[in-house]
Amino acid sequence: MGPVVWQATKWPATEFLTVTKQEHNSVVKGIINGCTDAEPFSIQYEIEITPEWKVSSFHIIRDGLQPTALKLTSDLNGHWFDKDGNHIEAFDDCTDIDISLTPFTNTLPIRRLEFDHGERKLLNMLYIKLPEFELQKLQQYYTKMDNHLYLYENGDSGFRAELPVDENGIVKDYPGIFTRVY
Repeated sequence: MGPVVWQATKWPATEFLTVTKQEHNSVVKGIINGCTDAEPFSIQYEIEITPEWKVSSFHIIRDGLQPTALKLTSDLNGHWFDKDGNHIEAFDDCTDIDISLTPFTNTLPIRRLEFDHGERKLLNMLYIKLPEFELQKLQQYYTKMDNHLYLYENGDSGFRAELPVDENGIVKDYPGIFTRVY
């Protein structure tokens, strides 16, 4: 799979993403450059995923006026640990992550889970709100509407979006939020 580029439509930002297969896992790297509330930012993230599309770790770095970094690892059984190895109980039962400024993380449950047509699944997600670096546990629903179309629903806010995906399960368009340009 080649690189992917998204353009944000609600604020000035773009993302460049690559997925590199390695011997025992894949590494996803994204670079998001933009501006919110008149403050520029550059965010780089790296997600390590297993062949089953489970997140084993992620690392997010923000450059700019307020540099910040976050690194968490998973035991692949719904338990998360900080950079010092401390268990973070608040995120127990979260297998997938949702990074707010990228549509890529919607791909994780779409690729990891097997869906029947019309099937709706409830997931506990470790949500990372950027550029603020606020973390919370959220409930989200995914429904397979067609081979290349999923309905995303945020169980907490009620937000919904139909997400068309390509043959690799990568989001092509996030209506009103992101448009894939490459």
